[in-house]
Amino acid sequence: MRNTRTILRSIFLLAAGTLMALPAHASQLVLGSLEEPPNLSALTDLPHHFPEHVPQTLLFDSLTQFMPDGTVLPKLAARWEVSKDGRVYTFTLVPNAKFHDGTPVTAEDVKFTFDAAKDPATKSSDEGLETVEKVEVLNPRTVRVTLSKLTPQFLAEGGARGIVPKHVLAGKDLATDPFNLKPVGSGPYRLVSFTPGQAIVFAAVPDFYRGAPKIERIVFKILPDQNVILTQLRAGEIQYALLQPRDLPVVEHTAGLRVVESPTPRFYDLTLNYQRPYWQDRRVREAILRGIDREAIVQKVLLGHGQVIAANATPASWAFSKDVPTYPTDPDRAQQLLNEAGWRPGPDGIRMKNGVPLRFTVMLKNVDRTLEQVFVITQQRLKPLGVDLRIERVEPGVFPQRMRGGQFDALSRVWNPVYDPDQSNQLKTGNRYGGYSNPEVDALLARTLGTLDRAQRKQAYAALQRALSQDLARLYLFTENELHVVPAGLRGIQWHPVNIFWNLKDWTLDK
Repeated sequence: MRNTRTILRSIFLLAAGTLMALPAHASQLVLGSLEEPPNLSALTDLPHHFPEHVPQTLLFDSLTQFMPDGTVLPKLAARWEVSKDGRVYTFTLVPNAKFHDGTPVTAEDVKFTFDAAKDPATKSSDEGLETVEKVEVLNPRTVRVTLSKLTPQFLAEGGARGIVPKHVLAGKDLATDPFNLKPVGSGPYRLVSFTPGQAIVFAAVPDFYRGAPKIERIVFKILPDQNVILTQLRAGEIQYALLQPRDLPVVEHTAGLRVVESPTPRFYDLTLNYQRPYWQDRRVREAILRGIDREAIVQKVLLGHGQVIAANATPASWAFSKDVPTYPTDPDRAQQLLNEAGWRPGPDGIRMKNGVPLRFTVMLKNVDRTLEQVFVITQQRLKPLGVDLRIERVEPGVFPQRMRGGQFDALSRVWNPVYDPDQSNQLKTGNRYGGYSNPEVDALLARTLGTLDRAQRKQAYAALQRALSQDLARLYLFTENELHVVPAGLRGIQWHPVNIFWNLKDWTLDK
């Protein structure tokens, strides 16, 4: 998705604080980012967003590969068997995978990785491994993983966790060990250098067990702001960046670059606090949604690089269903619904009921400029309907506290169901933010997680989307596409709902 160039001359890179020459024949791709990964260990997180997933994808291999269509294929695991109750997975590893120091990858490394991720003392993330109950080494190439319950997303999520080397990390403080900045992995690239605040340099592993990468060197540059990214794209100093729609005119006509647009499973909604009496009336919920011109938002804010959604899945998800109720913008119908619900215009034009104005505040993170634009437009659209929408911008650290505590009228943020469409942590009674409760939704959520059969899960997800849209549990707004600028001569890049770099080892650059 970002353009890359073959460098036909010697260039210099920052390596461990010194300059290092790159041979004139080498191919190189330079990525630009505004963020710096906090550390490079695969124990940090399940890789699912830029920029953290770049070093993890390059440095570490995992048991399985989550594919663009949502299926799961072998990677470090050559094959696996699943018990009849769906709780026990027995993985057989490939015989020829090695860490970058030449040590073979074995079942001991898988057990060490999963155990470490589950241990709170390591300050690691157990994302994808939450239901792992026991990991047993049967022999050097065979590992058995027992789950506490049937977990259909385990292969996609838990299987995607990068495997770390036991022989390097055993007995060490994994939270503070230098490995976090100088890791040894088994992925297609090894670490050359990490200069904090400047660059991370990766070199291809020529004897990588799945085939040598085509691009010999990857440089991940950390840059101070978006203007610098755009300047360096135009100057050819970087060949990849993640853009906002407003950036496109700057690079669209730059020679040697092209833009790759990628639909994503990410979406935005208006999450309602059902402790507020007005949200308990479905007519009010529908009126507000019909008063929001979501198509205009996609065009004005995203410049057309997105899509209106009707439920909690986007077309990028394997679980997406078109068979759901939709609520096109209709101010007249919105007015009718509010009248039916007993909300009448007051002397200042704001609707009232029992002496209470139809007024609510939408809580946003103060760093989310996209949503700020969205709700300024929405504020203007709802005012003629007699609805007083106000906007509250809070610090990112405060936002989740307020959300969990129910200290909001409504909130909006991005939701990102990446490897699996499951959103039980948001929607199930007892887990929800805002107190929404629907027994039908609870039953459908249980169905989606009650089988390993994806066809059955897809049917359950389709029914879930219909139920959520029919009840207007949340006001679903839109999904936005990712915009990747890449070299015009980059070949082999393939769309992926989670990680555009998933097959980077197979990318090539025209000479």
